[in-house]
Amino acid sequence: MGAAHRILFVDDEVSILDGLQNLLHKQRHLWHMVFSQSGEAALAELEKAPFDVIVSDMRMPGMDGATLLTAVKDAYPNVARIVLSGQAEREAVIKALPVAHQFLSKPCDGEMLRVVIERACRLQRLLTDETIRTAIGKLDALPSAAATYHDLTKALANPDVGLTTVAAVVERDPSMSAKVLQLVNSAYFGLSQRITSVAQAMVYLGSDTMKGLVLTSQVFSLAEKRQLPGLSVDALQEHSLMTGRLAKRLIVNQRVADEAFTAGLLHDIGQIALSVSIPDTYADILRTSRDRPLHEAEQERLGVSHAEVGAYLLGVWGLPFIVVEAVAYHHRPSAVEAGDREVLAAVHVADTIVEAGCADGSATSGLDLAFLEASGWAAAVPKAREWSAAAQFIQAPGPTRTSPGQPSRPRSG
Repeated sequence: MGAAHRILFVDDEVSILDGLQNLLHKQRHLWHMVFSQSGEAALAELEKAPFDVIVSDMRMPGMDGATLLTAVKDAYPNVARIVLSGQAEREAVIKALPVAHQFLSKPCDGEMLRVVIERACRLQRLLTDETIRTAIGKLDALPSAAATYHDLTKALANPDVGLTTVAAVVERDPSMSAKVLQLVNSAYFGLSQRITSVAQAMVYLGSDTMKGLVLTSQVFSLAEKRQLPGLSVDALQEHSLMTGRLAKRLIVNQRVADEAFTAGLLHDIGQIALSVSIPDTYADILRTSRDRPLHEAEQERLGVSHAEVGAYLLGVWGLPFIVVEAVAYHHRPSAVEAGDREVLAAVHVADTIVEAGCADGSATSGLDLAFLEASGWAAAVPKAREWSAAAQFIQAPGPTRTSPGQPSRPRSG
């Protein structure tokens, strides 16, 4: 057995802390739990020893939860940050969204709290490199394409625009979609099932919450305000959207098709995360890897690829496992040996074919043929190529990497 997980709970009410101790009594032999009555006391505990997870109340005298978690993000980015908030504190939750990974509502079910904390600890192991995990832990927002951001603010400013139209704008953009799904899948909303569709998420969030996300929390940021050398967010958005659409088309069941679309849309979000968190290093990887698959160059240089980075980020944010798994293994689906692999297969096929651009209808480079045969998905490849070649769902993708001069289209995937 490895070292016990270290969990820090913060609340100014002693009765709440006592209740948490009672709820998690069975975990006392598996976790080392520390209980603090203020943000200042919590920071003092963090100075003494490392923690895996912090669970904080929002409304506290002196240092509130958002301020505390901001300090934790800056000084201890490896710590998973969870908010424990009352249902009436929606504005406070939006304020904390840039610095919190997940949200739980009071009163909190003990089993739900245990599962959320265990999952956060388990995801920490997905990225073994301390430098990468620290860099990703500091992220508060991922940049969106400028055109999409402007379209969203325009739509929200028009009282005659419905949620369906707003959802259509959001689901064009991986960064926006990820943050919307992060919030709606938090236990704060108390939903009985995981939400994988942006359109469905809009029903629960509503226009007012979306306006709060855009106007007050700054969780959506413009790519033009971020330095992302070597990476075109617009081109990556186009590639991701095309991949999501083709993955959705490959699946008949509507619910599963929606999951495939979301997983396809988000499959390369790790590229954005790496470009924001380690811009100089990642720009060098992009610049020197034009004649080989990008994920192989990343693995060689960083010990991890954008697939694992994206899955780690989405997992910590609480997105459904089916999406996280497809993002993590879309380059190497054979690593998933059992279980329902339909979404994973659809994303793998769609990503590979969109990336190839159908220049050669018989090309198999990048496809895991053994996996496709074993999972019964080999027959989907000709159909996907046919739809792609007919330009029903896919247009010729542009480069996701940019450089001075004439850029070549990468194998980004």
